[in-house]
Amino acid sequence: MKIYKVKVNGKSYEVALEAVSETNEKLEVKENESAPVESGATNEILAPIAGKILEVKIKVGDRIKKGDTVLIVEAMKLENEVKSNFDGVVKEIKVAKGAMVANKDVLVILG
Repeated sequence: MKIYKVKVNGKSYEVALEAVSETNEKLEVKENESAPVESGATNEILAPIAGKILEVKIKVGDRIKKGDTVLIVEAMKLENEVKSNFDGVVKEIKVAKGAMVANKDVLVILG
């Protein structure tokens, strides 16, 4: 068994692997398929996963761009960055730090 230290989104983790085959190939990592989804005609950012809001990185009136991190959700002891799928101005924030959210709950509304 080998123990490796990896860094994901600035946070360090130790991973124990029983068997490893080493190659010189590059691995391609795809974006999480459960990224925030758009809902209808309004620019709503939805929760990609159920969890607890650890941090709200925006405030009403902020101008954000597609791909900006708007908040952090903790699920199964992992921190997940929720990113905007739109450019816009924050019109309403529907959650606060410490709140529990369900999958696809509306988190933020952009105008």
